[in-house]
This record gives sequence, C-alpha cells and structure tokens, in this order.
Amino acid sequence: MSLVVCCSFTGAPGVTTTALGLALAWPRDVVLADCDRDPAQVIEAGYLRGVDLGGRGLAPLARAHRERRSLGDELPSQLVPLQENGSRVRRFLPGFAHPASATVFAPVWPEFAASLAGLSSQGTDVIVDAGRVGRDGLPAALLTEADLVLVVLRSTLRSLAAARLHLLTLSEQVAALAAPAELGILLIGPGMPYSEAEIGAHFGLPVIASISHNPHASVLTDGRPEPRRFGDGPLMRSYRTAAASLSSRLLRREAVLDAGTASDWARMTEPMAVPR
Repeated sequence: MSLVVCCSFTGAPGVTTTALGLALAWPRDVVLADCDRDPAQVIEAGYLRGVDLGGRGLAPLARAHRERRSLGDELPSQLVPLQENGSRVRRFLPGFAHPASATVFAPVWPEFAASLAGLSSQGTDVIVDAGRVGRDGLPAALLTEADLVLVVLRSTLRSLAAARLHLLTLSEQVAALAAPAELGILLIGPGMPYSEAEIGAHFGLPVIASISHNPHASVLTDGRPEPRRFGDGPLMRSYRTAAASLSSRLLRREAVLDAGTASDWARMTEPMAVPR
C-alpha cells in the first residue's frame, strides 16, 4: 500500500481541502494525517464541524515518544472516523493543537513517519496533509517514507509564481533521498487560465491529476450543508477520478519496484530540470 504526501507553497492553493477530498474518494481504506506545521485545524472546525475529538492527535504521540512507548502501537488509538458510512474505512489523525507544537515534535518525525508507513504496510493507504513547504523544505522523515509527493497548485499566476520560488528546494530534497519518491503536481482549476500541459512543461514535472474548481468546496472547508446530490456532483466526481488515477499509478509503481529497483521507476517518470 502507499503513503502520499500533499503539500503546497504560499498563496492558499487548497492543499488541506484537496487532501480531504482525496481521502473521502480514495478507493481503498485510508488514513488522512494532518501534519501541517502551521496548525489551522481546518478539518476539525470545518468538515467535522467542531466535534469533540477527545484530545487525540499528534500531541499524545509526542508524549508517547518521550515516554519511550511505541508509536506504532499508539497510533491506532489516535485515529478518529472521517466518514461513518461507506464500504471503506476512512480515518483521520488530528494535527497540532498549538502553534509551537511542531518545534517540539522535531525528534518525533522519524518514528512517527515509520509508524505511518507501518499502516500502509498493513493494507491502509495514508494521505498526509503536510501544509506549506517552508524555506527548509518538508520533514525529511515524511519524504523518506513517501511513495508520492503531490504539489497542489492552482492554475493562477499567483500560485505558479510561488511554486517557482520554492519548488527547487523541494525537488532537491526529494532527489537526495536514497529511494526517491515520485514528485508531481495536482492542479486545481486547470485552464484558469493555464492548462495542465503548459504548467507541466514550465516546471518539468508531470501534472498527475487535476481537480475542478467548484464553489461547493466550502462543504469540505467550512462544513456547510451539502447541496442536493453533492456526492454525485462535479467536485466529488473529480476527486474520485483523481483518487482512482493516483491509486492506480501507485499500484503500478509498487509492481515496478517489486520487480526491479527504484531506479527503474525513476527512469519511467524522470522529470526535466525545475526552472531556476
């Protein structure tokens, strides 16, 4: 199974909404992990409408780490249901509850990332909302365990300008890994105004999936009541299409790696240089 890291740059491109939408549409059992180092609790206050999560999340995992308890054993108890109905198990790991929490979490990332990979090895895929890529990149441990790193962009000049400033840092960080994850773009609102082909060619990265721009995304971001037939509407259809495409791509990657080496997959998906 697979671990997908979703991230973004400045300009509020909607990485949390995208990660949530993918988790709700994912074709296999999935855990959505909020690992944004600048906590906003969007899912708790929005989609989950302020439900009491009983203090579960990353803070108890940090405490378990300090007490030298296994995070792999502790992690399942920190998950909450993301969606009650449906044939798939969809769970959520709440993120940091305090702005300073990410700083004290620094020594926890390696064991925590390994515990997420442990979930994926047990048949549950993991989607990580890593939030913004900072000036030093993302936590290296998350990238080490990732199969796919998705940069969420809008097709606006503002979003693309931010990507041009920061994408090189992330690209170099991923490339330095012993078994590099695939790095690609998930585009929100293709053609508004730039197309997938234009953006992919400019950055030298594949646009792996796209999501339609839709005002009903506020159902996910703000917990607003679902309009009639929301589940079958254009927004959720685009999430299902993207989730199915990403899932299939990850299964192909797993098959290639099982039959060969990471370099085989890298050659199949080798990007061009990111513009400086």
